[in-house]
Amino acid sequence: MNNVIVSPHYLSTDIASKIYDKGGNAVDAAIATNLIQGIVAPETCGIGGDLFALVWVPGENKPHFLDSSGYAGSNVNPEEIRNRDSIPLNHPFSVTVPGAVAGWNSLHEKFGSLPIEEILDLGIELCHNGFQISEELFQTLNHHKEELSGQASGYHFYRNDEPFLTGQHIRRVQLGKTLELLRDSGLMSFYQGEIAEAISRSVLNVITKKDMEEFNSKWREPLHLKIFEYDGWTTPPSTQGYLTLSTLKLYEILGTTNLELHQLIESYRILAADRDAITYDYQDYENSFIGCNLDYLKEKAKLYNPNKSSTFTAPKAHGGGTAYMNAVDKNGLGVSLIQSNFYGIGSRIGVEKYGFFLHNRGCGFNLLKGHPNYLQPGKKPLHTLSPTIWSKDNNLEFIIGTRGGRYQPQLLVQTILPYLLNKMSFEEIVKLPRWTIDYFTSETNSKLKFEDISKIYHDELTSLGHEVENLGELKKGNGPVSIIYKDQSSKNFKGVSDVRVGTEKVFSSS
Repeated sequence: MNNVIVSPHYLSTDIASKIYDKGGNAVDAAIATNLIQGIVAPETCGIGGDLFALVWVPGENKPHFLDSSGYAGSNVNPEEIRNRDSIPLNHPFSVTVPGAVAGWNSLHEKFGSLPIEEILDLGIELCHNGFQISEELFQTLNHHKEELSGQASGYHFYRNDEPFLTGQHIRRVQLGKTLELLRDSGLMSFYQGEIAEAISRSVLNVITKKDMEEFNSKWREPLHLKIFEYDGWTTPPSTQGYLTLSTLKLYEILGTTNLELHQLIESYRILAADRDAITYDYQDYENSFIGCNLDYLKEKAKLYNPNKSSTFTAPKAHGGGTAYMNAVDKNGLGVSLIQSNFYGIGSRIGVEKYGFFLHNRGCGFNLLKGHPNYLQPGKKPLHTLSPTIWSKDNNLEFIIGTRGGRYQPQLLVQTILPYLLNKMSFEEIVKLPRWTIDYFTSETNSKLKFEDISKIYHDELTSLGHEVENLGELKKGNGPVSIIYKDQSSKNFKGVSDVRVGTEKVFSSS
C-alpha cells in the first residue's frame, strides 16, 4: 500500500507529508494537515474551532468516531437576545468551547505514533518563517478588516488597517508562540492555563474557566447504513452527517440502479425537510435518533412522487468556513477529518495576544424556546460537518468529505452515488457540475442552483415542478470534495482533488 493525503491547501499537504518521512502514520499526518491548514487558511479552520474524525483501523469492521465539538458556556442567556431571529455571527453567545486541540490530543493518544512535539514543530516553524497570502484569505481579511485589524490577534494580517495582499508574505509569530506553549506544556494546557483564561475573557466570561477545564472530546459510535453493497459510516447528531447516508439509502429503497436526477433531489429534500426537527444534541438519549432507521426511511419513501416535485412537512419538534482533509497510510490506517470555524474566519473574536480567532458554531442553535436545539448552557449546537468513510466486506474502500456548510450532504450524495452504482470514476465525477438547494426545510419548494445544466435536463426538471437556475460556472463554494479511494487493480489508495479549488493538493507515496 501507499501513503496519501488530500487537503484544501497545497502547503497543508506538502508540509504534512513530511510526517510520513519521519515514520508517522495517517493519524499523525491528519493532525499535521489540520494544524497547517489552520495556519495558512484561518478562513477555513484553526485552533479556535471544533473537530470530528472517523478513523479506520485495518482488521476492524467499523471506524472509530471522535466527537470533539464544544458546548455552550455556562453564562449564555438567550433571554438577552430574545428579540432576534438568530444568534449574531460575532456575538459571544456564538462561541462554544473550541474542541479542535482536545481532538488532536485524543487522536494522538489513541492512534498517534510520533511524538506530538514533532508534529507541532512543523506548525511552529511555518508560523515563524511565514507563507504567502492566498486569494481566499485576502478576501476574508478585506471583508472583515474593520473588526479584525484593531485586534491583537489580527496584527499579523494587516498594515495600517489594510490587509496584506494576495501573494504577499506574512508571518504568524503570535500563533507560533501559542503553539510553542502547547508543545511545551501539553495540548490540554489549552483548556487549563493562560490560554483558557484568555478565551474566557475574550467572550466576556460567557464561557467560564471551569467550562474550559471540564471539556473533553468523546469517542462515540458512528452512524452506519449499508447502501448498494457498501457500508457507509458518518457522524451522528448533533451533526447533519446522517443526511448523506439516509439520502443514498432512500434512493436505493426507491428501487433503481440508474442515475435519476429527480429521484436523487427528491430523496434529499424528503429527508432534509426533517433536519432541523431531529438534529440536535441528544446527550444521553442518542439511541432515540431516527434519521438512519430503516422503518423511518421506508415510510419516507412513500412521499416520493416520480412525476412531480413535492413539498414536504417536517415532524413537530419535541421538547460556510470549514476544512475537510483525509489521509491513508501504507498500513491501511485511514482518517476522515473535518474541522471548522463555522462561518468563514468564525466569530471574529480574537483571543488577545495568542494569534487566533474563535469559531461561531453556536450560531447552529436556534432561539425557539422549548425546541431541543434551543440555545442553553452545556448543550452542543446543530453541526453541519459531515465526514464519511466507506467500507466493503470489512475493508476500507474510500474516504470522502467536503466543506460547504449546510450543503455538505448535497455535494456528497452527488459525488458518491455514481461511484456506488459503478457508473463513473471519482476522477470523472469531480468534474461534473453540481446542484445546491438553499432552502430545504419544512414546507419549501424545490429551487435548484446548477453550476451548469443542459437544456434537456433543465426542461425535464422544470416539467416536474423544480425551479432551476443555471449559474454557468463551477463555484469554489461547492467544494472542494476530497477523496481517497482504493484502486481495484493495484490495491493502492489514490487521492482525488476537486477542480474547483486551485489550492487543493494530493500527496501520494509508496
